[in-house]
Amino acid sequence: MSREKHEVIEILSYVPEVIIDASDWSVDDLQNFASVSSISNSKLIIKNTKHLTCDEIERVIMIKGNRTKNNNLALEL
Repeated sequence: MSREKHEVIEILSYVPEVIIDASDWSVDDLQNFASVSSISNSKLIIKNTKHLTCDEIERVIMIKGNRTKNNNLALEL
């Protein structure tokens, strides 16, 4: 099911685990979702990341120029 970006961010603040498809979102959106999950208690799983380059994956896991210590983020290839 496709949702608006603000709906995904709201869901991240309420449910314990959220799975999103990387093919549905831009790298910037994925980075925003990862940032939100780092401050919430939700586990964020990003699936179908095979098409992303190493640089794009690095952008997703970077928050404010530093590598995130976000234990709530998982990437599935």
